[in-house]
Amino acid sequence: MNHHSASHILNVVEKLSKQYLSDICDLSSTDFEQPSKCHMWAVKDVVSHLISINGFFQNSVVRSLDGDGMPPEGMPNPGTGSAVAMSEGIANRAIQLSETALSDQSQMIAISERMEVDLLETFKNVNSDEWDLPAYHPMNTLSPRLLLLLKLFESTLHSWDIFNALDDNYQINLEAADILLEAWKSPEINRWFFTPNIEQVNPVILDVEFESNKGLRLASWSGAIDIMDRPSKPTGAEAVIKVSPKLFSLLITARANLESNISNGNISLAGDKSAVRWFHTWFRGS
Repeated sequence: MNHHSASHILNVVEKLSKQYLSDICDLSSTDFEQPSKCHMWAVKDVVSHLISINGFFQNSVVRSLDGDGMPPEGMPNPGTGSAVAMSEGIANRAIQLSETALSDQSQMIAISERMEVDLLETFKNVNSDEWDLPAYHPMNTLSPRLLLLLKLFESTLHSWDIFNALDDNYQINLEAADILLEAWKSPEINRWFFTPNIEQVNPVILDVEFESNKGLRLASWSGAIDIMDRPSKPTGAEAVIKVSPKLFSLLITARANLESNISNGNISLAGDKSAVRWFHTWFRGS
């Protein structure tokens, strides 16, 4: 699969950012109080979380460009955080913010606009020789480029959390879903949303096939996972899952269930159906 340029990723992020800001401006006060697709989060909690995430990315990128890829004071060391381990704290902060400092809807929208614009401007000012500098994240030591990929991840999935909850016709952006295939493969990033399963004794290989003839191979063994491009002449997989990149984005972040989508005919499966049970033990949400 292609290694997308930072400028291409940034163009897509900017497009999604503008659409997101336009869409949240159209939400009513009732919409803001509605449950989102994030467990136990209202729409307003997801919006407050995106504000917090933008602030984190802004700080991390600026520090990276200043030559500092170390954790800010009080933050965990890189490589120690995961979505499952940190989810409760992240959720509590999002809810607290939406109930206190960001309780006014118009203020929340205004801050969202400012944070989106400021972060995009920071990314636009990254020089070509700075995209791979060390940058801090609890999941790993990353880089401005990987943080940009994570920004796309957060914007894409959390926009779906908000707007699909209000309109079940809302779908993941196809261009974003295609770029996110790179995030799923990144060993620096995928450790964030992969949970080792101690009951898994033997290696398991699952192949994912997309309509565009692209594909991924998920190979897990000894509490680790390797997500890579599917071989051109694939052999050895217990099962092959045929799915769209958009739906796969929801599956790997535990927003959709693999087995129910197979039963509903949204996904076709070849091989050992029992092998797919491992998928949702590996990916429990992010």
